[in-house]
Amino acid sequence: MLLFLRLASDPAILKRAFVLALLVGTILNLINQGEAMLAGAWGDIAWTKFLLTYCVPFCVSTYSATSAKIRFDPGTRAYLATRLKCVNCGVTEIAVEEGDLIPPCPHCQEKTDFRKAS
Repeated sequence: MLLFLRLASDPAILKRAFVLALLVGTILNLINQGEAMLAGAWGDIAWTKFLLTYCVPFCVSTYSATSAKIRFDPGTRAYLATRLKCVNCGVTEIAVEEGDLIPPCPHCQEKTDFRKAS
């Protein structure tokens, strides 16, 4: 969990999530409350819904980007130094350094499914 939060607080991920939330949130707010917004009837805006409409795409984008970064797929770079175990065959265990290219499992090849070893 701490690793997930550390990766989620990466400035690049947060910046991308903020920009996406601004774009998607604005579109959704225009769809849901556009009449009041365009008429300038700011008293008719449901402000809690207005703010949550920006929070949802921000959270989804942050979660998706962090989940993608935390994977150890062959051909990608390791985001941290660790030991990996292939859960598909249960045999192969390798050590990688941060930035190393992750190889396929010699037993499983295209079915490689590396996870962080305990």
